[in-house]
Amino acid sequence: LMNLEVNYLLSIESKGIKLGLERTKALLKQCSNPHNSLKCIQVAGTNGKGSTSAMIANIYRVAGYKTGLFTSPHLIDVNERIRINGESIHNNDISKFIKRYKHDIEKTDSSFFEVITVLAFWYFKNNNVDIAIMETGLGGRLDSVTCCNPIATVITSLSMDHTEVLGDTIEKIAKEKAGIIKKNVPCIMVHNDCDYVFEKKAKQLNTEIFYVENDDKLQLSPALKGDCHYQNSGLASKVIEIINNKNISKNHIKYGIENVIWHGRNQTICNNPFVVFDVAHNENGISSFLNYFNSINHSGDRKLIIALQSRKKIVACINEIEKSFDQIICTETNNARSMKAKTLSKCFKVNCIVFENDNKALKYVLNTSVNNDSIAIIGTHHLGDAISNNFNI
Repeated sequence: LMNLEVNYLLSIESKGIKLGLERTKALLKQCSNPHNSLKCIQVAGTNGKGSTSAMIANIYRVAGYKTGLFTSPHLIDVNERIRINGESIHNNDISKFIKRYKHDIEKTDSSFFEVITVLAFWYFKNNNVDIAIMETGLGGRLDSVTCCNPIATVITSLSMDHTEVLGDTIEKIAKEKAGIIKKNVPCIMVHNDCDYVFEKKAKQLNTEIFYVENDDKLQLSPALKGDCHYQNSGLASKVIEIINNKNISKNHIKYGIENVIWHGRNQTICNNPFVVFDVAHNENGISSFLNYFNSINHSGDRKLIIALQSRKKIVACINEIEKSFDQIICTETNNARSMKAKTLSKCFKVNCIVFENDNKALKYVLNTSVNNDSIAIIGTHHLGDAISNNFNI
């Protein structure tokens, strides 16, 4: 059950995003700088950073390390963002933190993301984790997670997303992501259109970049279907190799990657009818999802339920979406930044069905589908609530 402190934490979200590290550093100082002595791996990028973080964490976990994992956003509960060995932080730990530091949170005027990042550092330090895998929220240079002192940094694939904050060219976005590169700390990344941006930054900081190609020798977890995850699994195994943890074997890497559980990524929710959920919310992510969806043999109708956050742009993949589905249902979540379903429907040239309520959209599709139909639900983590209301997951 929600308690006062958890509600307080969630209420800060209405303040919106604040970029810059000064508030995070001030709040960390009040908490005795837990990040300074925490062994971290920082992961940034546009697509795949959550699943890459989950794979790295799972490798450490199966090798017997006490492993912290910080990711965002959450699907159902805010607690999911902070886990140790797969177990979410408890409400009473959140309460303890808020009670102790509420005055400092208000004095520093910290945003929701800044508070939850500091909470993660504090919780991992208090619980003496051996390693913390920290997923960057937005960009890199000005993201709270960048306050950490990592033993390695990881950068996944880049694409145009959050352009209103990070810049409207891939080069500007690359400059923001390159902000996580630290002096003498190895950086493991995939090739992007802007390799030169990262190489310039690495040279300034005397840092070596290790590039990773797709690794299709590793068996992927059933939870992570789709070709893009071969790239992510390649990053995960390369990090371990570069850090050179002697007590992590090839078997630990193999088992860790094969058995990772990561919800909301090509996640099969139901088999009759086939229902798959993916949080893809930008052009690259959606294209990647469609590659996976179209590789499946569908005998019945193919239906899409889509909801997006208000600033998302999907113009480049509209044709691809329309070709992939017989029916498109546009909806919206109860999140304050959700795009209106009607607005979303205007992006399409075909007729869409519009539901202003995501629960009703799901109920409608389930009630009008037969067993051999295929239903894709995509666009935002905020659909997690409606999915958990309508399915036993």
